[in-house]
Amino acid sequence: MSRYTQDSIKLTGREHEVLGLVALGLSAKEAAIELAIAPCTVERHIENVRLKTRTRNRAHMIAHVIQQGLLISEIKDKEATSFS
Repeated sequence: MSRYTQDSIKLTGREHEVLGLVALGLSAKEAAIELAIAPCTVERHIENVRLKTRTRNRAHMIAHVIQQGLLISEIKDKEATSFS
């Protein structure tokens, strides 16, 4: 059981975008190209989310945000546009 709820985790719009791309399996470099930002900026967003969610690594972070319902719509939207 997690003591953190969706309401207690406040992510920025860019953090949501980065999370969605990482959850789809993109590397930091690929996500950076998609978002037209530097790979180190993507890494920083990932680290910020990891710290906000108090998770141990990327896999734990992605599992946690999906479990909390923070990522579902972003993944579905990206998959729909990626495969169209």
